[in-house]
Amino acid sequence: WYMARFVAPGGASLSDMVEYDLESTPVKGPRNDNARETYLHGQVFKARPDVMAVVHAHTPEFVAFGMSSVPLYWGPNRQLPVWDIRPVNKGASGIVSSNPLGQSMAEKLGNNEAVLLWGHGITLTARSLPEVIHRVVALRTNARFQQAAVSIGSSGMPDAIVDDVAADKTAWDHYKRVDLKPENGKVPLNPAPMPSKPSDPVGAARHDLVTANRILADASVGILDTSGHVSLRNPSNPNSYFVATAAPGSVTDKDIVERDITSPGPDTMGLSIDDEIYKANPTVMAVLYARTPEIVAFTQGVQLRPVVNGGAFIGDGLPTFNMSTLDPKQPLLSNPSFGKDVAVALGTKSSVLLSGHGVVMTGRSIYNLVGTTYQLRQNARIQQQAIALRGRVTYLNEIPVPPQPQGEGNAGAGPQGGGGGQQLGPPEGRDWVYWAQTIRVD
Repeated sequence: WYMARFVAPGGASLSDMVEYDLESTPVKGPRNDNARETYLHGQVFKARPDVMAVVHAHTPEFVAFGMSSVPLYWGPNRQLPVWDIRPVNKGASGIVSSNPLGQSMAEKLGNNEAVLLWGHGITLTARSLPEVIHRVVALRTNARFQQAAVSIGSSGMPDAIVDDVAADKTAWDHYKRVDLKPENGKVPLNPAPMPSKPSDPVGAARHDLVTANRILADASVGILDTSGHVSLRNPSNPNSYFVATAAPGSVTDKDIVERDITSPGPDTMGLSIDDEIYKANPTVMAVLYARTPEIVAFTQGVQLRPVVNGGAFIGDGLPTFNMSTLDPKQPLLSNPSFGKDVAVALGTKSSVLLSGHGVVMTGRSIYNLVGTTYQLRQNARIQQQAIALRGRVTYLNEIPVPPQPQGEGNAGAGPQGGGGGQQLGPPEGRDWVYWAQTIRVD
């Protein structure tokens, strides 16, 4: 069976495809760029000779149903089973990082078309690629229908997803036509090139900051609108940082300015937050201030809790700064106590929520910050959807679990049994690489 190496699915090319046997061992020998969950696919193919294609996805609707007591229906009276990794993973959540975990999941799948993974999405099977594409889209439609029905108090049941070869082909042809349009209808042979950037550290940092602004403002990521900002510490001077003065979605290098934390000067953008955080914590290399609606919704009343593996860093919750303590007569962003108070509330955590207002996040790199912020928004979206189903929601932190050694099913993922050692994705992270390749900056 074939699967792309550890790259973002939307950026996969023919040269990225790797052949595996049913034990998820690379056929052509050990390698260190395997995808993280080969065992999930391999054990399904091993257990189900009738299956020719498998999709594993972290689609918010699927994760929400997997964390709720409300079942997701394939059709009338056909509930999808839910596989909970914890009983076979020493009580911990995490990815399917071994053959035993993959086998356990495949057993829960049984002869069903799909299985929900607790805290982790879905595994869906089919007899062909056109069928698996059509099925997963149809099931997502069912999930959205059920969510809409619940929201209006209806008990309506979705239509059954039935075998329809003609419909499979129509959907397959449509998505090929749309997704391969930039390639003139042909499957790309090699990955898209990364945009070039200056070789000197300062020039490279400024380039990355422009890219980060565009990524965070893109609709597919949805963190920054025309307000908010992201900054990056100067790699050549720890007492200064770079930040853009223009709206994030239109930032160019000309908009990047350098700000000295020892004598920061006027502030109308909330940069006092960055000033104080960079002063207090020398390990912080990037800071973000955003008013993302999905995250703001969890800053008052309902606590933001982890519901998907990507949001596991939330742990027992994020600290919250009470915005009502600020002087209401002062303009918020230029309030002299704003930055200091937020930095104190943040403490040694990576993130702090601003009650009724937004979030401040920090990162050890600009790449880490962008990826983590996206995961926080995804977690908020999924938690909102799960709560809206009006069932009982379970959370990743519901049962305390002792720290797990690396490589035992935790989000860090361990060595691949196929040989070649721990996965080595791009240093920036495969999410950053994909966004940098597809989101235009010029």
